[in-house]
Amino acid sequence: MPDIDELLSEEDKKKKDATAQKKWPASVLLAAPFFFIVIPLYKAAKERVNWKAAIAMVCTFEVLMFFAEFFSVSRGHWIWNPNRTLGPTVFGIPIEEPLLYYWFPPLFVVILLHALEPLFGRKADR
Repeated sequence: MPDIDELLSEEDKKKKDATAQKKWPASVLLAAPFFFIVIPLYKAAKERVNWKAAIAMVCTFEVLMFFAEFFSVSRGHWIWNPNRTLGPTVFGIPIEEPLLYYWFPPLFVVILLHALEPLFGRKADR
């Protein structure tokens, strides 16, 4: 099978080089502002959160999401732009997925709901 670059004209090669994407790990950098949001929420909710349950939830979510994502990657359903990730992968999954995106969203929701709980005047049943 011929290389795609061999089939391009000189003009097309110049256009391709001019529009080549630079490495910019957007997937991590765009998530960074959410950590500034979660700090005041954590301070407001840390006493009300059942941390054992939260950790169990995050671990369960990590395992299930990793297998689901591995299945999707191995079948070609899910792909990443390597210029937008940090680079290292685990079984084809960018390292930021299990280290950032599997644990942070569910934990963020738990902290958010516990932080908002006093606004609605509801006591947690324990």
